[in-house]
Amino acid sequence: MVMTVRLNRLTKRPKLLTAPIVADHLILLDRRCRCRGMKEVKPGLGATMATPQRQEWPFPPGAECFAAWKKAISLLVDCSLPEDADPALFDFHGSSWQLPGAFLHVSGGSAMAMSRTQQVIDERPTPHMVLFMVLSGRVTSNYDGLVQEHEPGDIVVVDYSLPYESQTSGFEAITLTFDKASVPAELQNNAHGLVLTANDPTGAMLGTQIKALAEHIDGLSVHQGQVTVDGILQFAAAAYATPTTRERRDRRFLFQRASSTARQSLSDPDFGPDELVNALGVSRSKLFRLFEPYGGVQRWMLAERLRGSLQSILRSTPDHKIAAIARNHGFRSEAHFSRAFHKRYQISPSSVRTLAGESMRMATYETMLRHGGGNGGAIVEAWLAAARA
Repeated sequence: MVMTVRLNRLTKRPKLLTAPIVADHLILLDRRCRCRGMKEVKPGLGATMATPQRQEWPFPPGAECFAAWKKAISLLVDCSLPEDADPALFDFHGSSWQLPGAFLHVSGGSAMAMSRTQQVIDERPTPHMVLFMVLSGRVTSNYDGLVQEHEPGDIVVVDYSLPYESQTSGFEAITLTFDKASVPAELQNNAHGLVLTANDPTGAMLGTQIKALAEHIDGLSVHQGQVTVDGILQFAAAAYATPTTRERRDRRFLFQRASSTARQSLSDPDFGPDELVNALGVSRSKLFRLFEPYGGVQRWMLAERLRGSLQSILRSTPDHKIAAIARNHGFRSEAHFSRAFHKRYQISPSSVRTLAGESMRMATYETMLRHGGGNGGAIVEAWLAAARA
């Protein structure tokens, strides 16, 4: 758990804002940031003495909470719940503070999904960006084609002018919203989806600053709060601008392109590293470095073909020949397929089919699929290991 004990008082049952207040705050933030820019502003006595006002979400878990959350969040994104989620059990909570050039929000909730497609961007434009820090739970997000899994301690940049989608089974987080035009260029340019983790020294330092702001903001003046935010954004700009951080993001994106391209052709036994190099337009050495953690391109492709065939065996009927499944997944012969399959799983394809015929084991597999977050290949291998044990 990343959160400190003192920070828990903010996320225990703090609340967010109703829809009109969200809109008012964003408009106010936009106006203030555009006037303020990066110029030094001397605070008046009111800003020096006044403390930021906490706004709290007034709805306990339930259907009314869900309806209000959906109305408020729809100002920026399309939102929904998982198909098997009950709105009567929906939970969302949060606290928000308005500063002259930023909007701090500590929030959490149950399973939900949000998306800001290009259509939403066109219909509901906003000039803002956010730093989003996960405190607990997991969040899977797609940043204009780059899919990333966020866990506690991760801090990601989200640019509202670019598409993104996210889904979670439950989370607690801190969000810092700011005007894109008012921050250093390192955060404005090509920062969408950049991530710092708690294992990165700069990520750990940035996380400490963000959590300290959320923990102590009630005791700061408006001016002190804004000065703190300015320092956080200056440090974040320097942290995210490092070549290592951007290269890490770009490598993830290239790997996703490569893996997606390869999966579309895995049924072709003639498709290999050379064909993938040509499809991507990258050098063979760069492609190998990309797949080096998986033992190379060939080994990764073999593993994917075997996972796919394992899933097909479980879904197929007894009259569907093993040889046909092998051909459909890029194996030239049933013998080659059986040897590779047994080497990886220490069991024959026909024995897996026997296991799949037992209703109790298949019911376990279906349950794992429903709650496994969509990673079917990993789930089917975990099921097989459990079934063999």
